[in-house]
Amino acid sequence: MVRLLQPGEHEELKATVHSVAGLLMLVCAAYNLGAWCVRRERHLAVNALVYSALTAWEAKNVAHHLRSM
Repeated sequence: MVRLLQPGEHEELKATVHSVAGLLMLVCAAYNLGAWCVRRERHLAVNALVYSALTAWEAKNVAHHLRSM
C-alpha cells in the first residue's frame, strides 16, 4: 500500500482516480450552473464556480500523473 503513495508508482491508477473525481466535479458544476440559470440564487453561482475550479484542479492532477508515466 505504501508503494502506491510513492511518486512514479501506479500512475495509471492515480490518473484514473483523479479523472473520476474530475468528472464528478464537472457534473456538479453543470448542475449548479443550470440551476443558477433557472433560479438565480447566489449560492448556486458560487457552487458552480467552486466546482469549476475543482474540475480544473483535477485536470491538472490527471496531467501530472500522465506525465509521470
